[in-house]
Amino acid sequence: MVKTTLVTLTLLLLALPAMTAAQQAQAALAAPTGDAKRGKTLFDTTLRCYACHGFDGQTGSPRLVPMARAEDAFLAYVRKPATPGMPSFATIAEQDLRDVYAHIRSIPQAAPTPESIPLLKGILDKRTKAN
Repeated sequence: MVKTTLVTLTLLLLALPAMTAAQQAQAALAAPTGDAKRGKTLFDTTLRCYACHGFDGQTGSPRLVPMARAEDAFLAYVRKPATPGMPSFATIAEQDLRDVYAHIRSIPQAAPTPESIPLLKGILDKRTKAN
C-alpha cells in the first residue's frame, strides 16, 4: 500500500513540470473570442473534426491540445492548410471557426502516461519484474 502510494506520488511529481510548461504556453496565448460550447457542437457534429483529431483533440494527427497557434493563425491555417490530409474550411463562417478554436482551447490537456516518461517506465518495469 505504501509502495503504491509512493509510486503514484512520484508519477504525479514527475508529470507536474510537463503539465505546467504546457499550461504556461497555452496561457501565453490571448483568450479565445469564440463560444466554446457552440464550438464543441461544431467540432463534434457539424464539421466532424473529431474524426481525425479525436473528441478530446489529443489523439489523431496532429494533436490539437494543447493548442500552440494563436487564434488568427489557427483561422488562417484551417482556411488554407499546409498539409495534404487537412481539408480546407475556407467556406466556413469566421465566427464558426473562432468558436471551434475556443472549444479546442477549453479542452484540458491530459496528463502524460507513465509509459511515456522513461524514468517512470523503468521504475514500473522493475516493479513488475519484482512481483
